[in-house]
Amino acid sequence: MSGKYAKLLKKRALNALKWAERAFEEGDYDTVAREAEYAVQLYVKSVIYRVLGEEVRGHDVRGLLGILASALLEEELEKEAELISNYIRGHRRELAELAEAHTRAVYGIFEYGEREAKLLLKIARDVIELLKEIEAVVFG
Repeated sequence: MSGKYAKLLKKRALNALKWAERAFEEGDYDTVAREAEYAVQLYVKSVIYRVLGEEVRGHDVRGLLGILASALLEEELEKEAELISNYIRGHRRELAELAEAHTRAVYGIFEYGEREAKLLLKIARDVIELLKEIEAVVFG
């Protein structure tokens, strides 16, 4: 359960979230989509690293959340694992959109609009807030 690498990932995640928020204010909705996905991906990886002490490869937000839930179960943190599993089940569609956002924002054939960007930004904030709550319980 190392500190430096996890802190670096978290810093990058929160910076990406700030960029997403700034891009939203400026009406740059493709950047919102890309940075919102990136923020969640990095934040989840930072928590996984704190729990497991090892780096996880991959980019799928839902898959990363599943890995985190499994890691928490391994550490006998059933309640926290259940919170993540319930969140995944309850927000399957939104998480699928977020998981595809980076690729679609960069290579997609359409541009994101305000409505889609607002949803992606909300889901990114929600996931990061959930992870912060879990961190507070698990790590104090």
